[in-house]
Amino acid sequence: MHIKQRLNNNVVLVEDDSKQPMIVMGKGIGYKAYPGHVVDPSLVERTFVLKNEMKSEIDRVKALFKEIPIEYILVSETIIDQAEKKMKAEFGLSMLVSLADHICSAVHRKQKEIVMASPLHWDIKQLYPTEAKLGEEALAIIHATLGIELDETESTAIAMHFLSSGNNYESIQQAMNFTKIIRDILAIIQYHFQFEINQNSLTFSRLVSHLQYFLMRQVKGIKVMNMSDEMIRLVIQQYQSSFQCAEKIMNYLDKTHQVKPTLEEEVYLTMHIERIHQVKEDHEVETSE
Repeated sequence: MHIKQRLNNNVVLVEDDSKQPMIVMGKGIGYKAYPGHVVDPSLVERTFVLKNEMKSEIDRVKALFKEIPIEYILVSETIIDQAEKKMKAEFGLSMLVSLADHICSAVHRKQKEIVMASPLHWDIKQLYPTEAKLGEEALAIIHATLGIELDETESTAIAMHFLSSGNNYESIQQAMNFTKIIRDILAIIQYHFQFEINQNSLTFSRLVSHLQYFLMRQVKGIKVMNMSDEMIRLVIQQYQSSFQCAEKIMNYLDKTHQVKPTLEEEVYLTMHIERIHQVKEDHEVETSE
């Protein structure tokens, strides 16, 4: 491997014999390292292959590796490695850099005693328990590794990184916007039927997943499979209250977010709402018996 650029004393950008760009990390690997030099293999601790990264992304990675202390990169890699095993997923180099940057900023805020408000903290914990748990475990790893105890709200901020990477969101901001909308939709459903949804139920998880993909389809302009007129008529007739609830949601999306889903989307949503409603009714029957 030949050095293309020294990023800091512990990180260099290199190329292998096939011109494959890589980020290589190791203590002192960048000390007195100049373009064209051969990397000392004994100093290499970690290697990140830049497979399909755009030039703009590589430039961003290079800039952040120059600025972020190596301890934040290493702790981020530990967190991501644990998350990959639990989520059975792979996160790219950009995830490592963005998480390391976030942790670095969070530690800085902690040292300056700056508390960041997190209005979606409880919503994220309720809607995305898997990612929220990863965020909590990340705080424990940071505490054990760096000796720094971050505020609890940082757990859901970290969870958003996994949420945005694992659900095909285009950015953390989009994931946050969708979380707000899903929170509002759930509030409309609960108000319409005057009951509280069991957030530990499989039906609730399915509804949240449906809403995620539903919103993504609206953003990307993807249409759902066509539904026959007879099927639409049957759902509306059989599930009148759930359809009325879906209509309220469509009005909310139109007025608040200028989103106008198709009738098929409204009918599919009606069926998911009906499942939530039916589970509640079945539970009430069992309780009364």
